[in-house]
Amino acid sequence: MNTIESSWSMDELEDFVRKPDSIALPEVHFGQALVFRNKELRNPEDSTLLKYFHSLGVYHEDYMSSIVFTSLHRKLNDKPIELENQLKNIHLIMNGTAQRENQNTKRALYYYNKYKEGDTIFIRMPLSNGKSATRHSYPEDSNWVYNDTTDLLMKGIIKEKEELKDTFNMYFKFKILSINHKNIKFLSDEISVGDEIESDFRLDIIQDSMEGNGTK
Repeated sequence: MNTIESSWSMDELEDFVRKPDSIALPEVHFGQALVFRNKELRNPEDSTLLKYFHSLGVYHEDYMSSIVFTSLHRKLNDKPIELENQLKNIHLIMNGTAQRENQNTKRALYYYNKYKEGDTIFIRMPLSNGKSATRHSYPEDSNWVYNDTTDLLMKGIIKEKEELKDTFNMYFKFKILSINHKNIKFLSDEISVGDEIESDFRLDIIQDSMEGNGTK
């Protein structure tokens, strides 16, 4: 924290200090905190800081960065750092994330074992602004209510399904036979009938027909 503090200008410090942590911390995440992660947490010549965080049960660089800059913000505002409470909150988030990842894996393995190359399926995705298909990182916890009118529903054929090697990378090739909306973008690319896209067993909802929620 002393190293970071001494590297900032007075204006940068004053701007960081005067803002509440709910604003200051997100603002630095892709700025000074990114520099910190690249310099201090990805430095192959000095793993002291990494070993320290690992001893606390913290393994993700974003969480490490959050602890450092939250502590700095509190220090500069003459508030207690409360490291134990910070760690407790991060461990709760990590446990919740692990449970949601397990949900994704369970659903993906169900799809992978049920469907084979050549099968005709329906893929359901939420639409952003009615035009762009998106993905929820954790569909079951997204409060997404399936709606055939506002969701994207694509009917198609599984063209290629790779051998299962990693449950975090479960993609397959899908040829579109029909779409329930026109002028739609799949993530960032425009799609139409006849196109082949890469779908994701972990994040996309798959159905046998237009009806049904596609979950298990």
